[in-house]
Amino acid sequence: MTEASLSLAVPKWRDLFVMTKPTITLLVVITAIPGLLLGASSLPEYSLLLWTCLGAGLASSSAAVFNQVVEHKIDQTMQRTQKRGVASNRISRFEASVFGLILGALGMGILYTEVNPLSAYVALSGHIFYVVVYTLILKKRTVQNIVIGGAAGSVGPLIGFAAASNSLPWEAWMMFALIFLWTPPHFWALALKYQNDYAAAGIPMYPVVHGDHKTRKVIYLYALTLVPVVGSFYLMTSVGFWGATISMLLTLKFSYDTWRLYRSGTNDLAMPVFHYSCLYTFLVFGIIAIERLIHLLPKVG
Repeated sequence: MTEASLSLAVPKWRDLFVMTKPTITLLVVITAIPGLLLGASSLPEYSLLLWTCLGAGLASSSAAVFNQVVEHKIDQTMQRTQKRGVASNRISRFEASVFGLILGALGMGILYTEVNPLSAYVALSGHIFYVVVYTLILKKRTVQNIVIGGAAGSVGPLIGFAAASNSLPWEAWMMFALIFLWTPPHFWALALKYQNDYAAAGIPMYPVVHGDHKTRKVIYLYALTLVPVVGSFYLMTSVGFWGATISMLLTLKFSYDTWRLYRSGTNDLAMPVFHYSCLYTFLVFGIIAIERLIHLLPKVG
């Protein structure tokens, strides 16, 4: 490879990596791990953990790529997204589609053959829901786009439980519900800042349709719905007392922050709420995973 071709290839690979939306993909993987640990009756094999995380990550990455293939014109109109690979024409839609197909085939194939079919079906349903139901159908048609579409990003715990137990018990669905109900206040806090972008793109995001005041109110109300969901952790035999208690404290902090945003009457606290919401999910699922891992580890002596 010549020096000139290398200089062109490196930025392209960087664009392809960014197209996988690494933060969202990491969230799917991070939330699959506690699902796997909670669904297991004994310490899972390292290979099962590896294949589950890799398969879930590749499947999520594929959905993210196809989202940008479909939305390239919308991305071009929004300041936040116009520098993405396809939107800026650094990556062609054909290249991105092939990349997305490879990622998806690898992810589903790994889950189906190395984990179990149920985990692959769950990942596939999340993929279809994100690309078809959310991106193609809901996003430009209803203000509830992110509410319904949030189901696609909530499949991590389901994949984990399916991998560990080949089943989807109620505990898995409560973990699913946590991410599902967290998504609207998380995303709408960001939408408060970028609502002009969404308006220009013709996307009926909540602040665009209902205004700032009502958006701040529903952000707070959605955050409150997380309290009973996290409260159900105390009823789960696989979640320990400290994991449930710390998760509840983090949830009450999130609710308090959204209440402050609502009572402030301005959007000044919107981005702090958004940033904490990102940290919130990683902390809750991370703490649950660590506590469960300690419980599953063989006892010395």
